[in-house]
Amino acid sequence: MPVVPNRLIVVADIFEFQDGTLHFWPLVPFEVIDREHLKAGDPLELRRPDGTIVKTTLHSLDWPYPSKGKLGLCVDKPLTKVDIPVGTEIWKVDKRLETG
Repeated sequence: MPVVPNRLIVVADIFEFQDGTLHFWPLVPFEVIDREHLKAGDPLELRRPDGTIVKTTLHSLDWPYPSKGKLGLCVDKPLTKVDIPVGTEIWKVDKRLETG
């Protein structure tokens, strides 16, 4: 079976915290988190509206309160809010694609 990346969200808003982490809206449903086995350290592609791609890793999953069945995605420095415009697609990339 071919290994394919999976789109998690299309960024509608970004929150940059003082520690330099970026937190995205919308949140990701638990079903998607489970299906993708999503966890900190997973490789991500940020596909910007201009067609460029930024490779990064998932820093953490955010647990909003109340969660309402969804979690947030968080990435870390060196990315800043300026690097990721609204409309950017966030894709999980299987590690097998990263290595060859």
